[in-house]
Amino acid sequence: MPNDSYSQQALAADAKFRLRVQNAMLTVAWTVLNEDINTVGHTARASYARLVVADPGRFVNELVKSLVTRPNVMLFATTYDFQKAAVVSACGDPDLISQLTTDWNALAGV
Repeated sequence: MPNDSYSQQALAADAKFRLRVQNAMLTVAWTVLNEDINTVGHTARASYARLVVADPGRFVNELVKSLVTRPNVMLFATTYDFQKAAVVSACGDPDLISQLTTDWNALAGV
């Protein structure tokens, strides 16, 4: 069964998924902070990265509801594991990092 708004917003509300998103955001933020300063849009990219590093929970809360609709999350199966009483996504950490990397310029206002 394909993902829909119900499955994806349940995923967005899942505490364990939010921790994964936070980790992915911090991974991308540190990558941006260490990138070449001549990278197009670096100033805005790095400014956003510093904000994320300073308060990752805030940015997860702002982003997670839309992140679950992005291709690298939406295209992987989201299911419910009744034994674990948890929402489960087949989206891996590299997929989250890839999507955030792809979206970083837009998030930073570049």
